[in-house]
Amino acid sequence: MRKLIFVLALTLVLVLGAMPASALGPVIENYDDITLSGGFQAGHFPDWWDLTEGDLVLSFTYNANGLVDDAGAHAWAELGVRSPCYGDFNPTWQVEGAGVWLSTDYDWTANTFDPDPPGAPSLDLDDKLILQKAGGHGEGDYNLPSLPPNPWANHRVWWDRDGVDPWQNDQTANTGGIYQIVISLHATSDTTGTAYMNIRDLDQGFETDGNWNTIELTPAGMTFTGDMKHLQVFYGLYGYGATHTVVFEDITVDGVIGEPPMAPCFERSIDIKPGSDPNSINLKSKGVVPVAVLTTDDFDASSVDPETVSFAGASPVRWTIEDVCPYDGRDDLLFHFKTEELDLDENSTEAFLMGYTFGGEFIWGTDTVNIVRKGR
Repeated sequence: MRKLIFVLALTLVLVLGAMPASALGPVIENYDDITLSGGFQAGHFPDWWDLTEGDLVLSFTYNANGLVDDAGAHAWAELGVRSPCYGDFNPTWQVEGAGVWLSTDYDWTANTFDPDPPGAPSLDLDDKLILQKAGGHGEGDYNLPSLPPNPWANHRVWWDRDGVDPWQNDQTANTGGIYQIVISLHATSDTTGTAYMNIRDLDQGFETDGNWNTIELTPAGMTFTGDMKHLQVFYGLYGYGATHTVVFEDITVDGVIGEPPMAPCFERSIDIKPGSDPNSINLKSKGVVPVAVLTTDDFDASSVDPETVSFAGASPVRWTIEDVCPYDGRDDLLFHFKTEELDLDENSTEAFLMGYTFGGEFIWGTDTVNIVRKGR
């Protein structure tokens, strides 16, 4: 999925739980171009960005020429960052709390892209591009540098594709449906941040004095909320009435990649020493500890990439696909780890396994352990 391959090192210390390692450092990541087509399509890139360790700049080109404006058809596209366990289109609806993203819209007048007949309409504003922190919200969420008295009196939110609008200037007309976007994010706490968007080298803004030759509130942005330590770049398209297409090109993220989140939505069932209760481990043993990732109704254990798996800080020495206890007829993934390499001590009561699927999704699981005390 990426032009630049950046291998995440799993360096968590696992004693009585997961002790997060420091952020993996600043990088510039170039992702592959994304073409979305149909009525609905969405996805995300695998990296997790830590905004608390440094600002994040997300830049890309948005090509809207595949949108269809026939009567009875319409579509929206999004690209931005969201917190763990949220979807890849409208991560939230009508409430904030999951990140911030570019949300696109366009004129509802049928055939406005065709292009328009000469001289009509007199006001031709084709594409709308706003920051959004809650699905269904509009310009009213902009509150930086201050709340605009009239959020609908804005600059560089609506754009003209073909220049027929006599009131448009050279900066916002004749875009051809192509927009270079830069979204700049800054964390103000672990759960709050600020976002600004620049379009075609122009900052957004709001009008307050009635003179449209000047912009009073600029650059304009908004505060947003979410998990600032764990943000993932997502993208999506939703439309109806036709087959719509948008393209996100030259996607670049400049920021700090951090550790993946130990979020509930990524937790999978594991079984340490299948068939054993309690799961006793003698840390002085020179043998191995078996640990199974279990296949469940909503997870296929064979989707896990064994090369990415670690358990209590150790890498597996071997693995097999087989049905393990309770022998339910489903193939599980059974690993063996050298006991002497486990990062556990006599006070440990649980141990963690983590890794990635072949599709790049982070997974983790935990089970209890019973450490055999010295002298026993």
